[in-house]
Amino acid sequence: MIWKNKFHERINELWERAKDRNYKLTQAEYSQRFGATRNALLGWLRGTGQPDADGFVRIASTENVRLSWLLGDDRVTAKQELLQDEVDFLTIYRSLTEEHKEDLLALARQFLSRDVGSYRAIDLHLNCYKTSSDDMQVHED
Repeated sequence: MIWKNKFHERINELWERAKDRNYKLTQAEYSQRFGATRNALLGWLRGTGQPDADGFVRIASTENVRLSWLLGDDRVTAKQELLQDEVDFLTIYRSLTEEHKEDLLALARQFLSRDVGSYRAIDLHLNCYKTSSDDMQVHED
């Protein structure tokens, strides 16, 4: 099957996601994740260049996306593969402290059991966490 090469769109999407996670991230820092230069990244973002085969593999691996998706595959994901939202969630989960992972799992288990009354208790518990990062803001309704 031949796909329309959507690398230009996909690398822009990945760059936007990376900036959403860390607004201070520079293009030079982002390109270094893949062993590329800032100028190479600029070409990819503009659609005037592409990495070599190894570069595609490095980007897909580093960004936790399927290589086929990076190249433009829009087919429905097979059951054994993770959807992009699932990959994003897993990436976030892996970046948490062990204590926060336990809290997130407890919340998910309560959600699955439909124990709605407990959500408020967990919301209040999460408000106890104050991190040095400005990225995490938990507000009580």
